[in-house]
Amino acid sequence: MLCARRARACVWKRRAHMSAHTEAPHMSAQALSHEDSSPAGLLAAYDAAHDELGSPPQSRVRAALEGAAQRGTPLTHLALRSAGVGSQGAQAVAEVLSRDTNLTQVSLEDNALGDDGAAAIARGLNGHPSVFRLNIGYNEITGRGLRGVAELVAAGGPLLCLDLSGNNFYQNVAVAMVAPAGMSPLAPLGRALASAECRLQLLLLDQADVDAKSLAALVDGLLRNTSLVNLRLSENNIDARSASLIGKLLRGNTALTSLDLRDNKLADAGAATLAAALAANSSLKCLVLWSNGIAEQGAAAVASVLSEQPSLRILDLGGNAVGVGGVEALKAALLRNRSLHTLGLANAQLGHEGGIALAGAIEGNAHLTRLDLRRNSLHVAGLMALRLAMKTNSALLEVAVDTAFVGEAAEDRELEQSFAAEIKAACAANKDRTHNEASAVPGEAAAALGGTDPSRPDSSGGSRALDLLARKGLPAAEPTAAVSHPFSQPFPATAAECRALGRARLQALGVAEAAIDVPLLGAAAPPPPPPPPPRVRVMQWNLLARGMASDGFEVEDVLAEPPADDESAAVARAARNLSAVVDPLARWARVREAVAAYSPDLIAVQELDWLPEAIGGLAALGYECGGSGAPPYAPPH
Repeated sequence: MLCARRARACVWKRRAHMSAHTEAPHMSAQALSHEDSSPAGLLAAYDAAHDELGSPPQSRVRAALEGAAQRGTPLTHLALRSAGVGSQGAQAVAEVLSRDTNLTQVSLEDNALGDDGAAAIARGLNGHPSVFRLNIGYNEITGRGLRGVAELVAAGGPLLCLDLSGNNFYQNVAVAMVAPAGMSPLAPLGRALASAECRLQLLLLDQADVDAKSLAALVDGLLRNTSLVNLRLSENNIDARSASLIGKLLRGNTALTSLDLRDNKLADAGAATLAAALAANSSLKCLVLWSNGIAEQGAAAVASVLSEQPSLRILDLGGNAVGVGGVEALKAALLRNRSLHTLGLANAQLGHEGGIALAGAIEGNAHLTRLDLRRNSLHVAGLMALRLAMKTNSALLEVAVDTAFVGEAAEDRELEQSFAAEIKAACAANKDRTHNEASAVPGEAAAALGGTDPSRPDSSGGSRALDLLARKGLPAAEPTAAVSHPFSQPFPATAAECRALGRARLQALGVAEAAIDVPLLGAAAPPPPPPPPPRVRVMQWNLLARGMASDGFEVEDVLAEPPADDESAAVARAARNLSAVVDPLARWARVREAVAAYSPDLIAVQELDWLPEAIGGLAALGYECGGSGAPPYAPPH
């Protein structure tokens, strides 16, 4: 079994023998033993717990447990967002968790758990062998309820991802003025992060009322932490004074690679403080500063460190008043920077002068690959400058721009659309050129048969952090057409049948026929014969790269419907398009098609967001993940 630090990589090997499926018998609560972790046993334990509590079972919880018992298949993902569990219901869920041995993900967001419910869930997970992701965001949890969760983090079990967003870690102002940071609501979590046993890699604290004292306690713990790589602190009113604490973190922590501070109040002074700390940091790869009240001076301060900063790959300054002055500073920095590959400047008040200045930075630039310039009123002059700059740029693969600005003459709109089309065509040509130069083997074939795709930007810094389509002010991707879970039904065995299943799904999502008919492995070639023993055939597939190399930044349009001129309709279309491109069922059908066509001995998959379900789906084909007798595999995050 192989795994990668960031990419959630996993390897399956084919089992020599498949065990026969037997349905677990129903077991009453009276006959239940404390050690029974079968699906039927967990259902009986849940019912018995509610009997003791004197309350009726929660319908969605019981339905999930009952479905698993009827199938005789253990649950791997307990998804109960907004299920009305409540504090008392959490006691019964905790009883299930204490007996279970198969769950890998537990989502209890928005269930009014409160402090007592959070403590119960933490107790239930104490000693659990495989839950690596826990979401208890938006549950009215305060510092009291966090203590039990902190003990779970400090215990060093399988927990790698923790979402505490939307809870109330606020401290009374009068108390905060006199109490030390060690008594703040987040102090227990800070101490847990400092534990040598802590394995947590992803921590989400968005909209969590994190004040300066709690932030100080968190930073103190992270200065001794070596596991956390991704930290999100958006919408916490972090201001210029608190920025010194973030600066302290950047100077003293060498593990963190991604820091998301969007929608705070850093302003120019806070940006300058972060920039000074960033100059001393060589590990951070992704920094999101969207909508922080930063103006030209603050943007220039950040730009000043980019010239020599060796690690930063992704920088988002969108939603700030970067202006022409900030762009001029960024231009000078980009001419010297060799690490940055993604720059977000959406809604940054650039205007046509900013577009012209930025064009000077990308002309001949060999490192920047992704650039977001939407909602900047670039107009004809700015778009023309960018279009001319792209004639000498061979690195940019995606440039997102708007056209048809309000109040413009028809001839100007036509020119803008023409220039935008030429910019997009230049990016497409760069993609093709990079791809062709990278390997003589077709890209998808190289990926599927064990090669790599060098045209992909370096993603070690968490490139999906720049999910601009889901950002505030833009609608989230619309739900896809109604469909059961991609792995709830058996897939057909042959490659042709799998392709037909994927085609039907894409047609239901409104994808154009030309986009559906893209060959599976780049070149429509028959699969090679199986290698003679003792050789082993390996299939390696990056699920994120398959059809979505841009991570939602600017996804290639695949919809059959013609685009609309209206800007709001175009944004909605982009959301529908993104949903179609990343649709799990259609993508998994392509993977199954490749497995059926090539019959590999080993399957290595990266960027897989549905690992537990994939393990079950591939088990039906005779593949196992983790080895016989080994504990369930849990990815790093």
